[in-house]
Amino acid sequence: MFATALDEGEIITEVRFPVPEVASYQKFVQPASRFALVGVFVAKFADGVRVAVTGASSDGVFRWSEAEEALNRAFTKDAVDALAPPSGDMIADLHGSAAYRAHLVKVMTGRAVAAAH
Repeated sequence: MFATALDEGEIITEVRFPVPEVASYQKFVQPASRFALVGVFVAKFADGVRVAVTGASSDGVFRWSEAEEALNRAFTKDAVDALAPPSGDMIADLHGSAAYRAHLVKVMTGRAVAAAH
């Protein structure tokens, strides 16, 4: 499923995570189980904004690049509101359609930006 880029005999000796200026993680939970239907992490660094999405795509975690570009111009909820929901291979199951999950990605991104301020 997932693999590292390590060559035979190599080991990881250190992992560094830069500290963002502001950040927030917001999730929309399925009421009965409390698992996240969609989770969004927004982080603003000196060199740009990163938006990571979980629970929405059959490909796993992904970065929403259109939201990153919009938030690099203006780190506001309004910048997210102006975007179309992300397209792509969204999960569709008994908990929600692909269009519903895409809508949740946009909503939770806006909430994460608002909470980060």
